[in-house]
Amino acid sequence: MDRRPHRFAIRAALAAIAVVFTLCASAGVGEGEQTLSELLASAKTLAQAGHHEEAIPLLQQALTITRAQYGLFDLRQQDVLKALADSLTAVERLPEAQDLMLYRVRTAEKAYGEGNPRVIPAVCELGDWFAEVGMSAQARMAYYMALNIVGTTDSLNAPIIVEPLRGIARTRMREQSYPESKVRRSLGPMLGAPIASTTRNGRVALNPEGEEALKRALRIVEADPEASPQTLIETLIQMGDWYQIKKLPREALPYYQRAWQLSRTTPATPSSASTNMDVPVRVYYPTPQIVIDVPAERAKENHVEVAFTVAADGSVQDARILARDTSDRYAKEIFDAVRASSFRPKFVDGQPVAAVGITYREMFWTPE
Repeated sequence: MDRRPHRFAIRAALAAIAVVFTLCASAGVGEGEQTLSELLASAKTLAQAGHHEEAIPLLQQALTITRAQYGLFDLRQQDVLKALADSLTAVERLPEAQDLMLYRVRTAEKAYGEGNPRVIPAVCELGDWFAEVGMSAQARMAYYMALNIVGTTDSLNAPIIVEPLRGIARTRMREQSYPESKVRRSLGPMLGAPIASTTRNGRVALNPEGEEALKRALRIVEADPEASPQTLIETLIQMGDWYQIKKLPREALPYYQRAWQLSRTTPATPSSASTNMDVPVRVYYPTPQIVIDVPAERAKENHVEVAFTVAADGSVQDARILARDTSDRYAKEIFDAVRASSFRPKFVDGQPVAAVGITYREMFWTPE
């Protein structure tokens, strides 16, 4: 399939954003690096505590100072742009956050050149942002843009394409659990109709595009003598999760076991929390058919709390409702969705085991 139209679409958006920032950027500001450092420290502290509304003006001021001191397209603004985009995303100001993420790519292109592989991390972070807010098609467009960069400058088996390949697979995996309009309420009415297609034997039919991308990423990591053990562990676990979502636990098991073995000899890092195999991790949740077509400010938050066992094969067993504050119909839909979920099972001594007493509190909204 020709991905060039995707790349051109993103390129046009980037050019438009660049014009806006060029026209609107502030003139020189006298604050020094000390002020900038203090602003960033304060803003990050607020953001980490969840006070994003308070962090945003500080980050905006930091961005103004950075541009005044270093220029509109200096790479030193990348961290500020990302932090500001994260806080804007957290408070549902998605169009502004998207502009900043697009501008980060434009800044990298100005510094390195449009076809330089060093642009790829910024493009992948753009894809990650699109995926986070539920815009799966746009996320894949960004990941394919990253692949196109390498395809015109280097080997198609270059280690730098592992992340965009894994990103393509992540979007396909996420789509099975969360419809695009379900992930971020500000994107429009929430339509909770399940989108995962299943085969006659009850397995989930994932798009093969993602599986091919993930297998290719794993081959590249395995062949790269400089690949970090953590990258290999993450890719193996993602491969296992792929089959677990498809409800093929036997196919998933060898990948999980290999990842578990490697994790025993790999020092723990902050990023390794996502690859923890000591507890069950939900990898598939068929969003129940709860339709919400009212503005968020007129919606009522509800919950259903469910206790269950995650079996050694990752399936949900012995589920029961502990508490709820909604109708029988909605409670049943949530309950059925939990029972149909799939988990990466808990591992002990390299073997999957049942985990008893797992509790999930599922939140959703209904009209007031």
